[in-house]
Amino acid sequence: MHSSVREANFQALLSDDRELRSHVSDLVEVYDTIRTEDVRGTRLAHMVHVTQSQPDLVYDGTRLRKSSLPDSVLASFVQFLNSKHHATVGSSNLNNLAHTIIPPEANFLDSFSLRGVQYSTKSYRTRNSHILFRSFQSGSASMAPRQSMPGQITHVFLYVVPLSPNSSAAQGGPHRPAVYVSVQPYGSLQPELSNMDRMYRRFGFAGGFLCRREIAPVVIIEPSNIVSHVAITPLCINGHPLLHILPMDRVRL
Repeated sequence: MHSSVREANFQALLSDDRELRSHVSDLVEVYDTIRTEDVRGTRLAHMVHVTQSQPDLVYDGTRLRKSSLPDSVLASFVQFLNSKHHATVGSSNLNNLAHTIIPPEANFLDSFSLRGVQYSTKSYRTRNSHILFRSFQSGSASMAPRQSMPGQITHVFLYVVPLSPNSSAAQGGPHRPAVYVSVQPYGSLQPELSNMDRMYRRFGFAGGFLCRREIAPVVIIEPSNIVSHVAITPLCINGHPLLHILPMDRVRL
């Protein structure tokens, strides 16, 4: 309550005193950004500003950085594109992409907003990098989503996938770059600890679940595959270093 009162007085002071606002204009811009930020899946700012509509996916195009995809990310990206191409156009046209060279250059982002919620890479803002997501089965002819799993965002990048010259999409002209997210999933729980895991899962979404602290190889997803943020709590059970995962998709005011 005290914090809310101080914030209200501060906003009134900035609104009434134009001279003061001009002297601290840079600070005001940062303050407004933090005040209206959604973090860890709560969407509080989105709930407060219900009249402000915005696109599902938003990012700051002025903060793009051109660089090369790390080898592990590039390999996973090619695998993702092959799976997606296979599921979209069928195996008869798979060779069109298989023989296409995927350059490693991409435009990188530190963060983006999805449906009013901020997501970031682990190097930019760790607290916004832990997510629950749905990946796709690599090498499958279907792009049906797998079960949700936890992981941490390592890279966010924009990329225009090169198309075959004979494809109908390529003949339609230039395409806007799409946003892709590189995620390191957390390892699945050991079978001998399944009883411990059930102790948490029996409470449904409020109990969360356990996983290993070890990370698996990176996977590539699209922003739409993100379910929510998760809260991460390190644990040690019977000598096993674990993580307790609490999904934030059921948070309510």
